[in-house]
Amino acid sequence: MPSINRWIVLGLGLTLALPCRGDGPTPAASAGNVGEIQAKHDRALLKDLGDYLKKSPKPDDIDHAYLTFFNKVIEHDWFLDNEAVATGYLRDNPEGPVRPLARIITTMASAHAGKYPQALADFKLLMDGLTGNEQLDFAANFADSLAESATSAGEVEIARDVYATLLKKFGADNPSLKEKIGGDLARLDRVGKAAPIAEVRDLDGKPFRLDQLKGKYVLVDFWATWCAPCLAELPRVQAAYQKYHDKGFEVVSISLDETRGPVVDFVKLRKLPWVQIHNGTCAGDLVKDFSVSSIPATFLVDPKGTVVRLDLRGPALEKALERLIK
Repeated sequence: MPSINRWIVLGLGLTLALPCRGDGPTPAASAGNVGEIQAKHDRALLKDLGDYLKKSPKPDDIDHAYLTFFNKVIEHDWFLDNEAVATGYLRDNPEGPVRPLARIITTMASAHAGKYPQALADFKLLMDGLTGNEQLDFAANFADSLAESATSAGEVEIARDVYATLLKKFGADNPSLKEKIGGDLARLDRVGKAAPIAEVRDLDGKPFRLDQLKGKYVLVDFWATWCAPCLAELPRVQAAYQKYHDKGFEVVSISLDETRGPVVDFVKLRKLPWVQIHNGTCAGDLVKDFSVSSIPATFLVDPKGTVVRLDLRGPALEKALERLIK
């Protein structure tokens, strides 16, 4: 899935910016590039808006001011830095029209701080305030963002509760949502259970079974050459492989590319040393076996063959391996 911001109309005359699956915090921009210029501009805008609201706490355009402020915070994932503003808005404007935006910020600020029970509580308050199926797209995308954050941190039960809350709110008459959440829960159910070990063929046509790597920690990584977030994660996977391979760490990459050719060329160009599998020509279906519904998707398998973590992306992969591989 491309790494872009998805703009969703909430049905309250508000525009929300939420990341697609695979997006993370806005990366630090190099000096002088467009991203740095925009970030500098937007930080200045937030400061000016903050000063404006302090001087005139009840201006005629207060809703517009907070709408603009909160949208920029969400666009850049600047949740922790602006949690106090969102909390203050929720306290002082109990019927304010941009409460959903403020609640997004408090929810994700708690998640980024590792306070997932509080993030879940805020998420439930947000869902309680939504009405009408026209808000389903927003609710589903935000639920995915929070659930993926919790899953990456190892808070699988929090992620499960997020999806259960979404299903209770919008799933009664929505078979497609029920099916989607069913797939999400099936993936979460992998944690604590044995990883699938069906025999397949690797990119060179050789037989491969995951249990061939028992005794090692194995990152099973579902990706594609067209998946920008997957490619963005590749340097971290390479760094982890170089650091921990001699200590018992392996990687198995499973490509979802339509054809085998681009995968062969990519692996050769990047000189990737670990097991490579093209799902479409491997004489099996590992996507189905692992209940993968979107990419990037990763599963960390322990030396006994049990799935112990999901969605280890960004710094989470290094942190998990540092803790597990002494």
